[in-house]
Amino acid sequence: MNTTGLARAAATGIAALTLVAGSAGFADAGKKAPKPKPSEAVACQQETNQLSIFAFNDFHGRLAASSPDTVAFFGTLEDARQTAGEDHSMVVSSGDNVGASLFPSAVQEDNPTVDVLNAMDIQSSTVGNHELDRGWRDLTGRLTERSEFPYLAANLYTKGTTTPALKPYEIVERDGLKIAVVGAITADLKSLVGTEVFNNVDLGDPVAAVNAQTEALTDGNQANGEADVVVASYHEGAAVSTPKTLDEALTSKPFASIVNETSPKVAAILTGHTHQNYTWQAPVPGTDRTRPVVESGSYGAFVGKVSLTLDNTQPMRPGNNKGRGKGAVKDPGAELRGTVCAASAENLAVKPSAEVPALVAKYPRVAEVQKITTDALSQAKIIGSRVIAKSTAPASRGLKADGTPDNRAVESTMSNMVAQMFFDTLGKGDADFIGVQNPGGTRADLAAGDITYAQAAAILPFANTLMTTQITGAQVKTMLEQQWQTNADGSIPSRAYLQLGLSKNVTYTYDESRPMGDRITSIAVNGKAIDPAKLYTVGSGNFLITGGDNFRVLAEGQNSRDTGASDLAAWVEWLTANKTVSPSFARGAVSVKETPKTLTAGQATTFTVGAPQGALQTDTLDMKSAGAVANTSLVASIGDVQVGTATVSDGKATLTVTVPESVAKGAAVLTLKAAPSGTVVSIPVTIA
Repeated sequence: MNTTGLARAAATGIAALTLVAGSAGFADAGKKAPKPKPSEAVACQQETNQLSIFAFNDFHGRLAASSPDTVAFFGTLEDARQTAGEDHSMVVSSGDNVGASLFPSAVQEDNPTVDVLNAMDIQSSTVGNHELDRGWRDLTGRLTERSEFPYLAANLYTKGTTTPALKPYEIVERDGLKIAVVGAITADLKSLVGTEVFNNVDLGDPVAAVNAQTEALTDGNQANGEADVVVASYHEGAAVSTPKTLDEALTSKPFASIVNETSPKVAAILTGHTHQNYTWQAPVPGTDRTRPVVESGSYGAFVGKVSLTLDNTQPMRPGNNKGRGKGAVKDPGAELRGTVCAASAENLAVKPSAEVPALVAKYPRVAEVQKITTDALSQAKIIGSRVIAKSTAPASRGLKADGTPDNRAVESTMSNMVAQMFFDTLGKGDADFIGVQNPGGTRADLAAGDITYAQAAAILPFANTLMTTQITGAQVKTMLEQQWQTNADGSIPSRAYLQLGLSKNVTYTYDESRPMGDRITSIAVNGKAIDPAKLYTVGSGNFLITGGDNFRVLAEGQNSRDTGASDLAAWVEWLTANKTVSPSFARGAVSVKETPKTLTAGQATTFTVGAPQGALQTDTLDMKSAGAVANTSLVASIGDVQVGTATVSDGKATLTVTVPESVAKGAAVLTLKAAPSGTVVSIPVTIA
């Protein structure tokens, strides 16, 4: 990369950001792609160049021999690169190469994954949020030093400046053309990494930063290390799960900004972070052209391929006598070099494992990947094969509609179990202690039977430290309200709802039909109504306690204490001490439509429990985790007095409660018990 260009780009940062970012204006969530306007684009001349950009994102240290097959993935990539030709190809990652990794990579600090990427000679990687799991110093020290490719982040600035703290772009020369890859990280970064990162850097708008760098790279200043072609690589993407159309994906505001506001001078847009699989031709604002927008799933599921036909006509620029005859002063085709004449995109399926031997034999890079992967798996097997506990039933993350895990918008047995570990490890006998786990921090599931060290480690791969803080009961309510996510500026992030895991001493009800910020209708700790003024100690990993995942109220706590102990070490110790664990299928969070506050003796009160509401559509009495049983009955009581029953069907029930005259008037607790899950809901009420 031309360092003069980097300095110049930094110096012009503020002006360029303002100018370029304001020129498109199509980023409102929900808007369709803008209708292209006529442009003065000139067709390619006779000399053209074929360029293939191979892209992947969110690999997350997936070192494995099958499902996924690491060697098959990189073998597919290398075969495609060699088919296109080395001088006509480049390989780019859009971030999250490491972090939340499989055990063989995670247990070795993801070093084997970095070595695999080095062996593949990738040209650049955008910084993903998981590259910062171990902090800023780890990224800029160990990780950067080990990587033989640059990490890019145009919108991370040295604290208090507009100077990029990392390389904003990388220039790669292919067949006489200079291709610049400009990288930018998600604007949601502050909710995704520890606060320590922002002691060192400031975060800017990703699209504005890409546009500023693009302007600097294409303004005709030869001293700037000018690029003929610019490609944007964002660690951000479409948030809609498996979007079928571009318009559907544009309902995500961050993605709409990327598609509709990225400079028209950018030839192709690579995305990541949201783990989706799509290739679209999106209209380029202000032109009659389209350009590829690509994301390639995650975990090595696909190899993205962008194919560009580029004008390779040698231009004549002032002071440059190349290509058009000696003494030429002006050339009408001067701006054509690097013009995109045609563009296409596809996500290539990974070749079957049966083809791995042939790929290894044919390509030296693939043979090196196989060696690194095999060595990593062998080392991990030695470390991870030790059995530390047993589980009586499967414990999983929340299930999606298709039955696969990692639905972060539903309560899960796995996150609740981790939260219980925090309670037992940090609570020290305090019955009012609250263990909490963010769903994105739980990365794997347990099957029934033996639990090995490797399986345990896969669940908590982030190397968080155990931390506690004290917040009031009113702030506990705020914490639960913040499950309906907003960024600090009030915007809605890619994941609009995140369901916290809680220790089993905490239950609550909610009504999503109520206004945002007032949806939690009751909270009970140990079966008693929470005291808004009382201090409660909350324990979790340092990421969550310092306000991660937009749970900002936790960062406002008092007497915060970082124990320095590793969450993985505590988790392994907890499993080992328990010897046998059993996931609980009892829900701690229950949807109650029009939660009763007052019950009048002798009068019937009817309300619904577990009925889908609003955006969640998952508000049932049944846990959405592997092995969970469907509830069939619901019983309501005040103390020992039964006051109502209902049949549960598809996780829903309509309950009529009638309190006898004999029940004491005043404050009471209405208890709802669902069978056979064992869900118990405690609702503070007044008996009138």
